[in-house]
Amino acid sequence: MRLCSECRRAPWPYVMALFIAGFTAFLTWLTLATTGLDPEANGWVTAGVFLTVLGMLLTYMVSCMRRHCGHRDHPAHG
Repeated sequence: MRLCSECRRAPWPYVMALFIAGFTAFLTWLTLATTGLDPEANGWVTAGVFLTVLGMLLTYMVSCMRRHCGHRDHPAHG
């Protein structure tokens, strides 16, 4: 199943994924900063956590949007 163009352009799922990944990265940064980790290492680990969480969320989100897209039932939508 392909994702229709209307669902692909919906901004809210992407904004939510960015927000959750950013919040997770912030909590990671805050936690590692209190442990006394080197600031450069803290930045690299935080960036890695952000990219990992964002990648997992986007993969899951697109998979769910493909599965639950109701526009494919209507011939007028792409």
